[in-house]
Amino acid sequence: MRFLAALACALLVSAPALAQGANGQAATQQQTISDVAAAQLLVANNRLDDARKLLEYILSSRPEDRDALFLLGNVAVAQNKYDEAVSLFRRLLVLEPDAERVRLELARAFFLKGDYQNADRQFRFARAGDIPDAAKENIDHFLGAISRLREWTFDFALGLAPDTNQNAATSASQVQIFGLPFTLDPNARSQSGVGLAGSADGEWSSLVSDNIKARIGAGISRIEYSGGKFDDMTVSGYAGPQFLYPDWDFSLLATGFQRWYGNKSFVSGIGGKLAGEYGITSNLLAAGSVGIQAVTDRFTPEQSGTLYTTQAQAAYVLSPSSLAQLQLGFNRQDAKIGAYSYSGLWVSAAYQRDLPVGFSASLQPAWFVTRYDEALAAFGKKRADDTLMLNLTLLNRRLDYHGFTPRFSYTFTDQHSNLALYSYTRHQFQIGLTSQF
Repeated sequence: MRFLAALACALLVSAPALAQGANGQAATQQQTISDVAAAQLLVANNRLDDARKLLEYILSSRPEDRDALFLLGNVAVAQNKYDEAVSLFRRLLVLEPDAERVRLELARAFFLKGDYQNADRQFRFARAGDIPDAAKENIDHFLGAISRLREWTFDFALGLAPDTNQNAATSASQVQIFGLPFTLDPNARSQSGVGLAGSADGEWSSLVSDNIKARIGAGISRIEYSGGKFDDMTVSGYAGPQFLYPDWDFSLLATGFQRWYGNKSFVSGIGGKLAGEYGITSNLLAAGSVGIQAVTDRFTPEQSGTLYTTQAQAAYVLSPSSLAQLQLGFNRQDAKIGAYSYSGLWVSAAYQRDLPVGFSASLQPAWFVTRYDEALAAFGKKRADDTLMLNLTLLNRRLDYHGFTPRFSYTFTDQHSNLALYSYTRHQFQIGLTSQF
């Protein structure tokens, strides 16, 4: 490897620089440079294979040399080895989460690889850093191109799911029905267990004209417990056109879903949704949607009816390593009978941050208020629920295997209802792998 470093030194000038002495004799000018600087000279002269050998030699003795990792990542991009480049830049972000230049190069590697979903995320993080205005304008061009070029998106998660209340039931042993005390069957009370949880979501979208894309998406989520009584699975899908404009877009989508509980058909819905997104700035995005679905409940047919939904969201990239979100929503269910018709308001916030040593954390609290129109005959009063949810997710980007990283998730749910039958507390855990990081 000393030969490569010496070769790079020789490339400092296009020909040997000679200094003329007083007696007219030439003396060769000498200069000493670092091994990383030698690798930079090899890259500058397009000797990428030689630069790779030298950088790999440097990293064999200094595996966390940031300059060497960064330069080798750029060499990998130049050699079209995008997966390697992504891995190297992610190793650097483990050491320095706020390095906007690394974020920018990681985004570029994702873009060249064709992974536009991750490229979009990393470009936005990079733009929130202290970078020149010219670089920000360049990022904006990339973001505009991504909205048109992105055809496939895919997310996947799988893990064990310990749950203190897998059937989301009350812990009360007695309830009042028609003014009389009744003892609940043990099967109707909260039960703990360990399940296997998995989810996958994907979308295909392709340009059909200059500013119109066709969107088709589908998702599936399933939690499976021993015995199958509390297995829960939902399949959903949507399709329709998306209209693209310089700073915003909107979609007209047909939507549908089917849910199974205990491996039996539970509830389904079909309808439509209007959804849009507006880039106020490259760091601040606003989104909203309104939807309507005809819902069929097979367990309790009286709950079937029309469901109206509306939602607004704002996301702000705070820095190259942090993101904040705010969501507000309203739901209205017109069921067959007034006792099952309800109005629901909810609000949630989220904060995500990449931490040192490769950890990433997100915290998301949410509050739901649900009020029903009429009294349930068995209880003699209108049902009113207030629900607090708190989700904490932790993952480590240092452990990256072919685009998957381990994730730990904890969700706390505390629902207070004026009807004891619908009050419960739940602690859910998931320990597994995710592609979303």
